[in-house]
Amino acid sequence: MEFNVLIVGLGKIGMGYDLDLDHDEYVYSHAAAFSQHKGFNIVGGVDVDTKLGKTFKERYNSEFYVNIQEALQKHHPDIVVIATSTQFHNQTLKDIAKYSKPKVVLCEKPLSYSVEEAYSMQKLCKENGIQLFVNYMRNSTPDSIEIKDKINSNEYAGSLKGVVWYSKGLVHNGSHFVNLLTYWLGPIKESRCISKGRLIDNQNIEPDFSLTFEKGKVVFLSTQEENFSNYAVELVFENGRLRYERGGREVYWTSVKQDESLSTHKFLSNDDGSYNTDSMSKYQLHVVNELWNMLNQENYELCSDAMAISTLESINDVLEGCK
Repeated sequence: MEFNVLIVGLGKIGMGYDLDLDHDEYVYSHAAAFSQHKGFNIVGGVDVDTKLGKTFKERYNSEFYVNIQEALQKHHPDIVVIATSTQFHNQTLKDIAKYSKPKVVLCEKPLSYSVEEAYSMQKLCKENGIQLFVNYMRNSTPDSIEIKDKINSNEYAGSLKGVVWYSKGLVHNGSHFVNLLTYWLGPIKESRCISKGRLIDNQNIEPDFSLTFEKGKVVFLSTQEENFSNYAVELVFENGRLRYERGGREVYWTSVKQDESLSTHKFLSNDDGSYNTDSMSKYQLHVVNELWNMLNQENYELCSDAMAISTLESINDVLEGCK
């Protein structure tokens, strides 16, 4: 069985990130991901930019529309991807619910800048029988799922402290790691601003702050993207250290060892246990795989609307605390 997909927004995440890359090695965009999976059929793409539309038609042999109503009413897709700018998410979702009512909407993050609006989007989907997911893609990669399982089973055990490095603003980029750490460590109990940081734009700053999760406390520190991209997580447990480097492209677990010469001392082993991962080279395909599992009533790992709203609430708490 094939599920029909409509992609609304053909910019970078919609189509552009991997346009000139080999899709056997890199899958970063929605268009590439759905085209790689035999269970999905891309029936069309929507954008106001006709140049992007021309590229989309040529690359994916699919129909292009400027008008979302026309596309929805013609195809009545099973899945609609919202890959527009954040300020257009709400109206796009209203159009989808009015003209089509698909099984699933996969929306880019953040769902909204406003918590109140995000809740209204969640309500709209519930009223129309639409399942709403948000594209925090690290929840769906095999290494992240494995880490969550090891934390929950106490293989990575004991009291925890951690540090996250992020850049390019909290709302659009740092939020990935607020969401990921919630996925691993459970609900956020407390947030504290350390320093306000610099203003990126009207909706985005780069604060330093701490979050206390159900399973431990993590400090988030910002760096400047113009120097270099820096996305990393270090979590220290009682029995070892987890390092999630380069945004997840490299993941290491280092166990605690007994010092052979000093019986009262323990230390981290010199040998890093590297995860065998290429998760982030095909991160969007992992999301599509999990979506396929969900549609076929199998176990799946996707960021729900509720979890995305929780992330948004936590970010807004940090921003409010840093005023």
